[in-house]
Amino acid sequence: MKNSLKKIFFRLFTLTFVCSTLIIFHAERTYALGSDDNNLIKKVSKSYTKKFCNAIGFGLSKESAMDFSIAENKQAFNNKKNINFISKELLAEEIASSVIETCGYPINLFGEKGIQEFKSYYLAKDKELEKLNSD
Repeated sequence: MKNSLKKIFFRLFTLTFVCSTLIIFHAERTYALGSDDNNLIKKVSKSYTKKFCNAIGFGLSKESAMDFSIAENKQAFNNKKNINFISKELLAEEIASSVIETCGYPINLFGEKGIQEFKSYYLAKDKELEKLNSD
């Protein structure tokens, strides 16, 4: 009876240890993947903001600057392996924040309201350009 109880406890301990180890390593891997996505989002956002704000500075309209910046960024980041898997919502939020902070004044957008307006406009424009490219 004692031996079978010891075996049960040993198996239970082993199972607990193995499951805990798998959970810990899986969580670290998931966190690392999220971190890579976040870095890619920041990199794409920085590139987009630079292109957009320069286009605005050269006198292009908001719509033209957006068309140009989206097309250029898609071309620049086309070969990145995870670009198609990042969240468009998170990317749009990061881009909107960065654009409004960097060059919101010339396009008359400020604060949280400006960020949300630019985000909505960006998502609509991105969807429109994707539809045109797929036809």
